[in-house]
Amino acid sequence: MDITGEYRIAATREQVWQALNDPQVLEQVIPGCKSLNKISDTEIQAEIENRIGPVKATFKTQLELTNLNPPSSYTLVGEGKGGVAGFGRGSADVSLEQDGDVTVLRYKADFKVGGKLAQVGSRLVLGATRKIADDFFSSFSTRLDPGAEKVETKEEAASREAGMGNKALWLAAAAVAAAVLLVLWLL
Repeated sequence: MDITGEYRIAATREQVWQALNDPQVLEQVIPGCKSLNKISDTEIQAEIENRIGPVKATFKTQLELTNLNPPSSYTLVGEGKGGVAGFGRGSADVSLEQDGDVTVLRYKADFKVGGKLAQVGSRLVLGATRKIADDFFSSFSTRLDPGAEKVETKEEAASREAGMGNKALWLAAAAVAAAVLLVLWLL
């Protein structure tokens, strides 16, 4: 499942890059994050508690930063294990582009889930995964810039135009919140 997003943040690319690599910032903006430890410059361990539909679990997550191109981009690769709840694994390409006084943060993530999480249903998992990614990047962006703006994706515009509404997306996304954070930082 591919998930994309874009945020406009009134901060320099270097400031955004530094915050993306700051364990204290990340621990505060990852929904359900109980702990986050930087093992090395490229490795992070986290413990994240979330509910995905009827499945509630604490996930032990291992993340690795690859394809480092400071302060422009990196790829985050990770796997989270939630015991009997199952697992989530995937990667996220994150890029930063300076546009005048604003930094444009873009991400493209791909996730897979297994175990009980996969039994919840792919539409529910996809919706929740999108919601988790959006919650994380929204919280991260507004921490740096309270006026940060999300750029609406084509999928979101099509959903809005089709009358799906934010409420339906929110409910579906909230049910699978852990899946994205586990893989992104979490999802």
